[in-house]
Amino acid sequence: MQVNQYSFAWKQKDSGRVIGGDWDQLENLTAIDSRFKYNACIERWKLNKTWEETGIYDFMLECIQQRNGPVDKCSSLDDILARYERLDNLFENVKLTGRLKTQRELNPRCYNEEGGIFIHIGRQNQVIFGGGGIHRLAIAKVLQLNSIPGQLGVIHPEALPTWKMFKQMPAIPLTLNR
Repeated sequence: MQVNQYSFAWKQKDSGRVIGGDWDQLENLTAIDSRFKYNACIERWKLNKTWEETGIYDFMLECIQQRNGPVDKCSSLDDILARYERLDNLFENVKLTGRLKTQRELNPRCYNEEGGIFIHIGRQNQVIFGGGGIHRLAIAKVLQLNSIPGQLGVIHPEALPTWKMFKQMPAIPLTLNR
């Protein structure tokens, strides 16, 4: 199964909701590889560019300026540099261990993978990225992990009859479109 589409339709507060409509149709989705942060991660970890060469520092500074406030808990260039150094460390750790830790492993108070990779399930049981955890998703794709921990987003009602079978699958293989 591939995770190549992104939906802006739902937020993490909608986690676990069953919602109909056409939100899962291709014309209402965006390709993940059209997202700047995702591409910066791929360029960094697959193509060995520096973060500066990817343009992520300027992108983040512009986002902070446009929002007139923090983005990804970053308010300054120093915050951005520290964040992307932590992401490099995470990448190296996942490369070494072969897995992403669950949110509960990172914080025992975490519930239902909140703050992890946010995944919706479309009517044909297609996995649709929901926005949260884009750096972790990029790590999983670059390292071709066999499975990832994820926070359940919205489920389309047409997926429910097969959802039980689907959720018992051993892994969701990720493929990279590059």
